[in-house]
Amino acid sequence: MTTQLQKIQSALKEMVLTYIEAQKIDIETSYDTKVNAAETNIRVIANKRLPFLVYDLMKQLHVLDAIEFESSEASVQYVVQVVGSMTNFADIWEHCLTKWGKQSAAQVAIQNLFELCGSLKDNYQTLSIYLAVK
Repeated sequence: MTTQLQKIQSALKEMVLTYIEAQKIDIETSYDTKVNAAETNIRVIANKRLPFLVYDLMKQLHVLDAIEFESSEASVQYVVQVVGSMTNFADIWEHCLTKWGKQSAAQVAIQNLFELCGSLKDNYQTLSIYLAVK
């Protein structure tokens, strides 16, 4: 597996695992707008932005043409399926990255993925601080 594919896979895994950990933090009693906004942002990233970004990345790399899933939809389950495809079909992902990954649209999608991962981690940090103070 190439370094770039490993970075993409790691970012996706980290985002899924961070989302799972964030769901375990109970902010029900929080009146802190920063904490509530962080929790909302995490949900929006995981349930809306990440699935659409993964779909766009796969489209830009033409992975959708090479790997057919039962149904492509923007959902958390779809993201998990994509992460699995990187392991099971690494040669297809690597071929697509080599062929299409240098194009500007693909580079933008990859960079957006890493930025979204950073945003999710920042929001999770806010929740973690709230949990530590609580």
